[in-house]
Amino acid sequence: MATFQEIKRINKKTKKEKIITKVIVRKKGYKKVTKNFLRKTDAHNWATEVEAAMNNGTYVEKITAAENKKIKIEYISELIDYFKNYTAPTNYDDAYRYNCMYEWWTNMIGNIKVKDLKASNLAECKRLLNSEIIHTGKPRQANTINKYLMCISAVLTHAVKELEIIPYNPMSKVGCMKKPNGRCRFLSEKELEIYRNACKAHSDIVFLFVEIALGTGGRYSEILHLKIENIDFQNKRVHFIDTKNGTNRGVRLETSIMNLLKDYCQNHNIKTGYIFKGKQEGKLAYIRGRIYKIIKQTRLENFRIHDMRHTFASYAAMNGASLLDIAVILGQKTLTVARRYAHLTTMHTDSIVEKVAAKILPELKEEKADESYSNI
Repeated sequence: MATFQEIKRINKKTKKEKIITKVIVRKKGYKKVTKNFLRKTDAHNWATEVEAAMNNGTYVEKITAAENKKIKIEYISELIDYFKNYTAPTNYDDAYRYNCMYEWWTNMIGNIKVKDLKASNLAECKRLLNSEIIHTGKPRQANTINKYLMCISAVLTHAVKELEIIPYNPMSKVGCMKKPNGRCRFLSEKELEIYRNACKAHSDIVFLFVEIALGTGGRYSEILHLKIENIDFQNKRVHFIDTKNGTNRGVRLETSIMNLLKDYCQNHNIKTGYIFKGKQEGKLAYIRGRIYKIIKQTRLENFRIHDMRHTFASYAAMNGASLLDIAVILGQKTLTVARRYAHLTTMHTDSIVEKVAAKILPELKEEKADESYSNI
C-alpha cells in the first residue's frame, strides 16, 4: 500500500518554497521503499509501477549502504556483476541495453582487483575501444566509445559513493573522446514521400511512430516510451516526460497525426500505458530494426533514425523558425546544437532584414521604383 506525504522545502539561496511529494510503498515480503518527487502525477505513477512489479514478482530490491558493506567484492568482474544485477535495473530504463558493455569490460579488466585498478588500465582500454574493428567492419565511433567509458565510470562511482570500497574513481583521470561535428542529414521532399509511403506499407505501428517523429522532432526513446497518459487529445499535444535532459516538454501534434494516433489506439484497444507495445507482455516494440530495414529497402543513403529529428528541425528552419524556436521544440537547453541549422534560416532572416530596412529607410523604396521605370 502506498502512502503520500507533502514536504515543504526552502531553497537557501533563492528563499523560494517548493512542495515535494514523498512516496512510501509497503508490501508484505518486501522492504519499505521511499522516493521523492516534485510532481504529484510522477509520484502516483511511480507508486503504481512499483506496486504492480511487487504484485507480479518482478520488482528488484535496492540494497542499502549498510548491506553493501557486508558484500564481499574483490575483483572488477564481481563489482560489474553486482552493479548489473542490483543497481542498474532500478536506476536505468532498459538496463539490459548495457549488458554488452558490462561483458566487454569484464573481459578486459575483470581479473583485476578493484583496489588495484589504475587510470592507466582504463586508458589502455580506451585505446583498444578506439582501435577494435566491430561487426560493421569499421572502428567504433567516438560517441559509442564515450558510452563505454561512461558505463564503467558509473560502476566505479557506485563503488566509491555507496559501496565505499575504493577512495576515488580512477576513470576521473581518463578523458572522453572528442565528439565529431554534428551531422545534419535531412530528407528531401522526394525522399520524404518515398520513406513515408514505405513506412505506411510496412505496418501501422511503424507508420505512426515515423509520423510522430517527423511531426514533432522527438527523440527515438522519447517516442518509444510514450504512454496514453502523455497525450493531451483535447489540446492536440504530446508530452515527452523525463527526457534525455531530465526535463519534460510538450509539443503540438498536427491534426492528421492526432487522428492517426486515435485510430491506432482504438484498433489495438490501447486505453492505458505504453502506445508502442511489443508482442510480449510488458515489452516495448522493437521499432528501430523495422525502420532500418525500410531505410535499406528504400536505399536512402547515409540516413539514420535520428535524422528524422534533423529533418523536422531543418524544415522548421527553412519555414521561418528561429534557432531559439528550434531549441525549445527539440528540448535543447542551449542553442549550441541548434546552430547546425543556422544556414537554413538565411533566407528567412534575409527577408526580415529587407523588410526592416525598407521600413527604416523609405528612400530604398523610391530607388527601387526609379529602377523599375528606367527598365521600361
